[in-house]
Amino acid sequence: MQITTDSFDGRHVVFEKILDEVSGGASLNVARLRSTDAGLEYIEAGTPVYYVAATRVAEVCKSALVIDGGGATTPRVAKKHHFKVGDYIGDGTTTAIITAIDTTSATGYDTLTVNTALTYAANTKYAQGSAVSGSNAALLYTPNGLVKSPVYIKDGNADVSIVTIGEAREDALPYPLSSAFKIALRGGATGAGTSLITVR
Repeated sequence: MQITTDSFDGRHVVFEKILDEVSGGASLNVARLRSTDAGLEYIEAGTPVYYVAATRVAEVCKSALVIDGGGATTPRVAKKHHFKVGDYIGDGTTTAIITAIDTTSATGYDTLTVNTALTYAANTKYAQGSAVSGSNAALLYTPNGLVKSPVYIKDGNADVSIVTIGEAREDALPYPLSSAFKIALRGGATGAGTSLITVR
């Protein structure tokens, strides 16, 4: 008798529960994204977005995870982010302008050059700031939903399904969620927002 074994990779599950979503989906603003860069041709399930019901347009809430080895004005961030030169990026207390992005490293990180010193400790979570640099924690967008399924964006036009109520697995999300993002997804500090997503 011959005994053989097979192993199978587990499913990549982002959502434990989906209780509500935007009916009919929304148009994703692809112009702000690095949609033609290698490895970024898709928006992944679990990407945080800000959805405007009146226009049915969704904006990606950009974020990135700091990797060890950079500096205050040259932080390293994990690859596959959507930040561009000219974007404002913040560490939760300070916002800076990205003046250059070096993507040549083959070891899993990009190096940003910014005009104002940021916290650059490993695992710091950056998010896109509003158009003011310096001592400013304001975000350009705060999420009120998560993309339900992967969507191809390289061609420039994309419609996405957005989960607004449910439960997501943090370790399966494609981008880091800051505390401010998590609070926004739960409906904001007062619970009066348009989403109710718990991230565990």
